[in-house]
Amino acid sequence: MLYRLRPPGRLTWCDVPGYAVCRADDQPQPDWERLSWVPAETRAFSTDLLRIAVRCGVRSGGGIVLDARHTEDLGRADELRCDRIAAAQARAEQLVGVAGSNARREEQEWDHTEEAARRAEADLAEILALPVQPHLVAHWCRLGGHYPD
Repeated sequence: MLYRLRPPGRLTWCDVPGYAVCRADDQPQPDWERLSWVPAETRAFSTDLLRIAVRCGVRSGGGIVLDARHTEDLGRADELRCDRIAAAQARAEQLVGVAGSNARREEQEWDHTEEAARRAEADLAEILALPVQPHLVAHWCRLGGHYPD
């Protein structure tokens, strides 16, 4: 799957394998604008998404195209933690008035969630530590976009 970011903050996607972005430099780039792009419904445009795009993306006529695999950890840590909180609250509501609890199991689940969240944060930090491609930042700004860094 590919994402296309367009200024000022539009995000679309298309169902094309992400490896299409990773073509060898001696091969011509596809005409990204000719693909069937539709508005993204499961991910919102964000500054961190743009930061990933200028590191891992490629230029298109109207924006930057990005292999969605690079975005897998974006927001993942918060999602894991929020899901864990919701599960703990649901369990607490079910156990109201029930004698005994499984505090040890609950603590293990929290530890497991926190470990997974920290891995996701580390993976995201690794992507954001990649060097920015200045030509993509310049392209973004020429199209009317603002790059925050």
